Amino acid sequence: MKKTLLAAALIAGYAGAASAQNSVTLYGVVSTGLEYQTVKAGDGAETQSRFRMDTGEWNGSRWGLRGTEDLGNGLKASFVLESGFDSTDGDQAQGGRLFGRRATVALSGDSWGKVELGRAVSPGTVAFSGVDPFGASFGTSSYTSSAGQSFIRYDDMVTYATPNISGFKAIVGYSFDPGLSSNSESGGFETNNKNRIASAGLRYANGPLLLSGIFDYVYSNNKNTGSTVGIDNDTNVKAWQIGGAFDFKVAKLHAAYGQEIDGSLGFGDAIVNTLAAGGSGQNTGAVVFARGVRVQTWMLGATAPIGSGKLAVGVQQARPGGDLDTFGASTQTVASVGYTYNLSKRTGVYGYYSYANNLGMIDGAKSNMFGVGVRHLF
Repeated sequence: MKKTLLAAALIAGYAGAASAQNSVTLYGVVSTGLEYQTVKAGDGAETQSRFRMDTGEWNGSRWGLRGTEDLGNGLKASFVLESGFDSTDGDQAQGGRLFGRRATVALSGDSWGKVELGRAVSPGTVAFSGVDPFGASFGTSSYTSSAGQSFIRYDDMVTYATPNISGFKAIVGYSFDPGLSSNSESGGFETNNKNRIASAGLRYANGPLLLSGIFDYVYSNNKNTGSTVGIDNDTNVKAWQIGGAFDFKVAKLHAAYGQEIDGSLGFGDAIVNTLAAGGSGQNTGAVVFARGVRVQTWMLGATAPIGSGKLAVGVQQARPGGDLDTFGASTQTVASVGYTYNLSKRTGVYGYYSYANNLGMIDGAKSNMFGVGVRHLF
């Protein structure tokens, strides 16, 4: 009897130790609001308007699971499975993928860093976090309206991130097939039939100062041998950004500048529509290969704590260059203001307004966007 009780106690103790070393967490965001938007597609076009309920204006609505296992000797295994959804009707986001926001498994060590495999945000997105005063949220307010590279996800990616060394952190990655739509769709068995991406980011965050530099190189595939909508797509796309922020306590200043060369990454659909002289010019995270095309982007903004909330203001531009000038593209300018108010640590409300001129670099295209809503974290 005593031996039985001792064995039971040992098993219970071992199970308790194992559960203490391993953890799985359920988390998520529910963000829902009301949006009013007017859009004019270009000079001479009729202004259209809509008033609707919208999801994910202040961070995308999502739920996820993340877990870690302590393997000993400083080595850990971890995973993240994250699913986006439309909080207005319950549908899945990211094209109906179950874990379209993120699906990764990783090994990490305190001394050497972290290796991660799967679908996730790009290394540049990680390094650029905190530069955008609107945090890739609030419709056209986000810097992604001009520089899609500043927040983008890739499929089939392997990444390596260094440990934090006196505020410095580097992350590099390679995607075997990023899953982005393009003007020369990838496909087929051979590696060279797929678009591939090399991505890198360097970040320094220490005290009030944040500095970041990011670079993405998009390899074309074997189908890029001709022309599409009057452009030469037999090329590779280069995109880079530098940015930073400085916190003066009473306010934080934000700034960024970058270029896209021989096409566009993340701002692609807008360029296609510009070249084709039609369409909405909305940014949907595509890549366009276009030899001689350049886009120059910049952003200035500020955030300031006010009461239990935060005020954000910003202005940004996407300026066409190279061969885009021959298609009559115009400089896109976006000016925005927003305020978030925390009702508790997990629940907040928001309001914002964003105005865009020459949206999608289409001459005369305009947008006015208003939004209010609530966000809850769990």
